[in-house]
Amino acid sequence: MESKKILNIPIKEFRILIAVTSIIWILTAVYLATATPKYTASITIGSAALDNQGSAPSGISSLGLSLPISFGTPSKPTDKYIYIISTPSFAKRLMERGDFAKLIFADRWDGKEWTAPKGITNTVSMWLRELFGYQAWAPPDENDVSKYLNNNLVLRPDTSTDFVEISFDHSDPKIAAQVLEIITNEGDRYLKEANEEAYQSQVDFILRRIQESGNLEVTNALRSYLMNVVLNKTLIDESTKYAVRVWGTTSVSSLPTKPPVLLAALLGFILGPILAFSIIFFGRWIKSGR
Repeated sequence: MESKKILNIPIKEFRILIAVTSIIWILTAVYLATATPKYTASITIGSAALDNQGSAPSGISSLGLSLPISFGTPSKPTDKYIYIISTPSFAKRLMERGDFAKLIFADRWDGKEWTAPKGITNTVSMWLRELFGYQAWAPPDENDVSKYLNNNLVLRPDTSTDFVEISFDHSDPKIAAQVLEIITNEGDRYLKEANEEAYQSQVDFILRRIQESGNLEVTNALRSYLMNVVLNKTLIDESTKYAVRVWGTTSVSSLPTKPPVLLAALLGFILGPILAFSIIFFGRWIKSGR
């Protein structure tokens, strides 16, 4: 009773305060007790070499020729890497491995075939789909892989150092490290293939221009540029067989990083009283307007 006098709160409002605060705290405790703990695997990558075919020779620039490349500004493999591993085509590539989908969707793979997704939300969703005449569920495809990566894969580029930290969350720390290793290696192979295609496209384009050109000065400038492109490509290939380089080893958190226990507990502790007082003041405002 002494607290009521200090707070100057009527007994009815005091009960609302206690009830609402208790409900929020209980819900927070239930969330923390039932949430699936996830571990984070992380790795840092950087450019193995500048992916640049060299700047344009003065002859090319002075002749005003249009070539399918950006001169003078080296493109960063890490920028391309971030882009390609976020594309649906990369998710499709991972899906075609066969083992990748079984890793990230292990709860749906019984060792022989795919099963329906579990959980109350999925059960209701499948029931509604059947109700409206749609297929209840299907085995995971590249769209599911893409969504899964978007929700669990985090890329943190550092523009000042050209490093990128890649992290992946999973309830099993070993699977988290294994999945991250697959993504890193497959992304590097995909980027190498893309670089090879871009290089071959440049060479083919220049050779066509040489064949079409009837101007000796233009032809010599194109040949000079072609030699520059081939030389830069050779130097890059000899310096490293990778498009990106892994710095250090894959690290996995020893303790779960999700859910954020301290943050959730703090928010629940603060939001409980705030919501309770908001309800009390709203009730007073309603009564004062009558």
